[in-house]
Amino acid sequence: MKAAMADIGEFAQQGADRFLQSQQGIQERFNLNLPRPAVEEFIKTVFYASMIPDEGRYPSVCLMSYRKGSERAFHFLFNDPLRPSAQEIAKLAHATAPESHICCICDEGRILLGGVHVTVLNEMREFGYSSSRVANPLKLLIRGPGHIEMSSGGIAFVYKGGEITEENLFQHSNVMQTLAGVVAQELEELTHGTVESLEDVFNDLAEAIVRLGHGGMLIVAKELKKSQFSPFRQIDCLLLQELLVRYWNDVATLSASAGGVGNLLASAEASVVNPRALPVASDTLMLENCISSIAHLAGVDGAIVMDYSCKVAAFNAIIDRSVAGQAAARIVNQHRMERRREDILRNRGSRHQSALLYAERVPNSFAFVISQDGGVSAFHNPADGTVVCEMGMRVLD
Repeated sequence: MKAAMADIGEFAQQGADRFLQSQQGIQERFNLNLPRPAVEEFIKTVFYASMIPDEGRYPSVCLMSYRKGSERAFHFLFNDPLRPSAQEIAKLAHATAPESHICCICDEGRILLGGVHVTVLNEMREFGYSSSRVANPLKLLIRGPGHIEMSSGGIAFVYKGGEITEENLFQHSNVMQTLAGVVAQELEELTHGTVESLEDVFNDLAEAIVRLGHGGMLIVAKELKKSQFSPFRQIDCLLLQELLVRYWNDVATLSASAGGVGNLLASAEASVVNPRALPVASDTLMLENCISSIAHLAGVDGAIVMDYSCKVAAFNAIIDRSVAGQAAARIVNQHRMERRREDILRNRGSRHQSALLYAERVPNSFAFVISQDGGVSAFHNPADGTVVCEMGMRVLD
């Protein structure tokens, strides 16, 4: 959803509206008790920070907000909390790793910079791949100069180049739910019956591609043919499949040994470590490393190509536009409303053209274009004469 050109003040006002709405009826530990002026000023300050270069480097950082009392969990806790000026945020951005975030303390209606948190160290890997993905009540991301993103537990609210956009999360999209379903069906017989976190796995693959700094393309198809690409680097890597199956089987064993997921959470609160949790934590770490390695295949031009069984079949794959395929399919959005091809491709580059062309020609295929700023476009050919197109989505950081 796009709005007309707007200044940062208007974005801050709308962002504060969203935050205050999300705080209504929220659990106490997520209620930040912030007044509107404090939220608006914070959003504007983060925007101004995005415009401050340091020796040619512009800030790129995540800021998350917590109630007073949470700071004991910050890994790099400042002795004295700092007032959130644009200059201070820009400076701290260069001291914050991509896997970390700046922690903001909310106390008595004020926001202060309280420290830096290494995100991965507090994600309870022993309980599974997506065990701690709880949305932060006030989260801001600096993507680039004049480009910030805000969320308050759901949809990404973006300000870039004077435009305000609202973007749904990639992992919650219809195309992603469909992809997770076909992959689960393909792999379920290899497991003890547990299949989970596929949406998170593909989201994290897209996010890792974003972190490369130049974007990329991912293709997943039921049947892959060499004639669809020219050129490409063929491989037959089953590492992701093998790690997924191992992880799912260890999760099933862990859950059975504890008598259910609810008992696992209860044991965590009582600081009781289930020995079956250690393989799950190890599997999760290996999955993350595998996903990062696959994403780096997007470091060369062309698509990463996978099949439904999560076998990585090729990279550096350039879609051959000269190869004739079946007749172009009718393009629809996620609500099955028809869309015009020229509208989809307007002001978009060769990746979108290639992805749509591939999806039009290849039944039972998915094509994803991941932009360097975290945006995602998805195309799915369900072999019914249509291509489902979902645009304007955002990866979950």
